[in-house]
Formats: sequence, structure tokens, C-alpha cells
Amino acid sequence: MSEETKANQLVNKFVISLTDGKILGYVTDINVEVGKGNQFYFILKMKEIENLGKGQSIFTSEKKLKISPNDIVNVGPDVIILGDGKVPPLREIERLHQIAEEYNSLVKELEAKEKLIEQLKEENYRLKKEIEDLQREIRKFQIMKDDFEHLKEQVVRQEGQLEMAREYIRLLEGLRNDIDKIKTDMEALIQRQLEEIVRGIIDEELNARGLKKTSFL
Repeated sequence: MSEETKANQLVNKFVISLTDGKILGYVTDINVEVGKGNQFYFILKMKEIENLGKGQSIFTSEKKLKISPNDIVNVGPDVIILGDGKVPPLREIERLHQIAEEYNSLVKELEAKEKLIEQLKEENYRLKKEIEDLQREIRKFQIMKDDFEHLKEQVVRQEGQLEMAREYIRLLEGLRNDIDKIKTDMEALIQRQLEEIVRGIIDEELNARGLKKTSFL
């Protein structure tokens, strides 16, 4: 098996140190370095894991770890076990079981968090749709408000024009009454003047004939 094939088997796995008794990180990439005497090493690029307590952990910064093939005790489907190339004592094996349990718990927690993230994404999408619908409704209400303000201005303006029309009508009514009174006065004046003229003509005629003046009742 070539070094490149061995290297590919180490990617996407958790690295567990038996000597330190903890999970060192999660391998995201790997390079092979050749030293003196054709001795080669693996350069593991890993995401470190920070334990937050209460069974909660998160990925933090990335680091690189240089190991030799002799440092690897075992490579499983999910983890790489490092122990300086030696078979660990019983106490270390017990520690390995404990680390394996922590790993399983971590995997379950990550799966639960991924599921929660998907749920939050769906909820976020739903909320965004609701916000967009509400924004459309707000824009409709704003348009209605603007239309109402415009209509109110028109009503106020029309009310002012109507009041002016009423004042004009009242003025015309007053002028009509004044005109009717002037007309009545003029007709009465003309009637009196006609009567005086007719009386004067009749009196002159009677006077010329030596008759008495005629009076109008």
C-alpha cells in the first residue's frame, strides 16, 4: 500500500491520543513529507475541538500535527488512534473506551445540532416569507394612507369651495332682494310721475277751458 493511499485513509476522521487521553481534532486534509533515509511523515491538518462541558463541544481553530506511521496504533472507520506506536496498557485501553464514548456522544450531538440547524433554516425561511408578506401588506396600507390623505385634502378643498359658493348665493340673494326693492320703488316713482304729468295736462286743459281742476282719487 503506497504512502498516498495510507494518507487518504486518514482524512475525515477524529484523531485520538492515548498518551494525552483526549480527542486532538478532526482531520480535514493531509500531506506526506519525506525525510532522510526515505522516512516519511504525515502532516495532518485538523480542526481542534473545544469541550464546553456538559457533553457539549465545538470546532475551533485549525492546526497541523506531524506524525510518523509508527505513532499510529490503529485506524478505524471513524477514528485514528495515536500512541507512540506501542500497544497501550490496560489503563490506556480503558481511557480509550472512555474517549470512544465521548466520541459517540459527540457524534450524536453533532447530528442533533445538524438536525436543529436544518430546522432553524426551515423556520428562518418561513419567517422570511412571513416578513415579506407583512412588508407587502405594509406597502399596501401606506398606499391606502397616501390615497386617504389625498382624498382628505380634496374634501377639505371642496368644502372650502362649497362654503364660498354658499356665501356667493347668499350675496346673490341679498342683491336680488335689493334689486326687487329698487324695481318696486322705481315702478312706484314712475307711476307717481305719470300721474302728476297726466294731472298737469288735464289741469292745463281744464284751465284753458275755464273749468275746475280734476283731482285724482
